[in-house]
Amino acid sequence: MTPRELWRRLQQIVFHNILHLDDTPHRIAWGVFIGSMIAFTPTLGFQIVLYLLIAALLRANKLSGIPILFISNPFTAVPLYYATWSVGAAVLHPEKQVTRATIKTWLGNTGRALQHGGVERLLEAEFWSDTGRLLASTGGELWMGALVCGLFVGLPSYFITRWAINAFRHLREERRLSHAP
Repeated sequence: MTPRELWRRLQQIVFHNILHLDDTPHRIAWGVFIGSMIAFTPTLGFQIVLYLLIAALLRANKLSGIPILFISNPFTAVPLYYATWSVGAAVLHPEKQVTRATIKTWLGNTGRALQHGGVERLLEAEFWSDTGRLLASTGGELWMGALVCGLFVGLPSYFITRWAINAFRHLREERRLSHAP
């Protein structure tokens, strides 16, 4: 997919899946905010279920945040979670210099398994056991980074979405009135 096709697809998602929702601008924008927050959490595979539960509890639109969740997917997970973890490590341990060697030590068997065993290793219980230990040892940094990155993306997304919905509805109403007999 070319960058131009990707941009068109993104415009289509925003235009059709968010701006046309039949709900208040606040509830739609609130859903986008919640989706932005969840997109950075290390809950890949459970994000939609998690989003639907939280959106229902917080009375947000249950559809508007779903497209945002696809920021994290199997192709973006490693760079996204690495960036998220790095932000969390900087917040929680500003005095520590995190080097590549430190990261390799923390990755341990998990990184070696993917590097030497290939994608087939994703189907092995030992890989997931090692991944679980890695997440447990670096979980604080990852969750703190998810909170910071989620807020960094979510807060502006809320206000931009709310503004865009109001502007879109205003323009639509003006067009409807100008075409009325």
